[in-house]
Amino acid sequence: MSRFFGRAPFFVLVDMKDKEITSSEVIENSSALQSGGAGIKTAQLLANEGVDALISFSTGPNAFEILNKLDIKIYKATEGSVEENLMLFKEGKLEEIKSPANAQGGMGRRVR
Repeated sequence: MSRFFGRAPFFVLVDMKDKEITSSEVIENSSALQSGGAGIKTAQLLANEGVDALISFSTGPNAFEILNKLDIKIYKATEGSVEENLMLFKEGKLEEIKSPANAQGGMGRRVR
């Protein structure tokens, strides 16, 4: 699991029916090496793939806004593997992130 949404080198796309995985696919994140706007471009990539939910440690505020406008729900990842996070998602045990402040996962700057 990558800690940085827009810079994640790839995504695992999972189709589910009745909380069971029916198929999965790994796609490369073509935006990961972009110099700017990677989060926004990655959000659009996922929308183009038909994603309706995302499990991530964090997104930037701009990516959060795009994902929110595209009706893609964001769930807070836990320490662990993709498989472990998918299991928690299926069990309804991942927290849905509903505001940009919570989407940053503790990243930010220090004010002095």
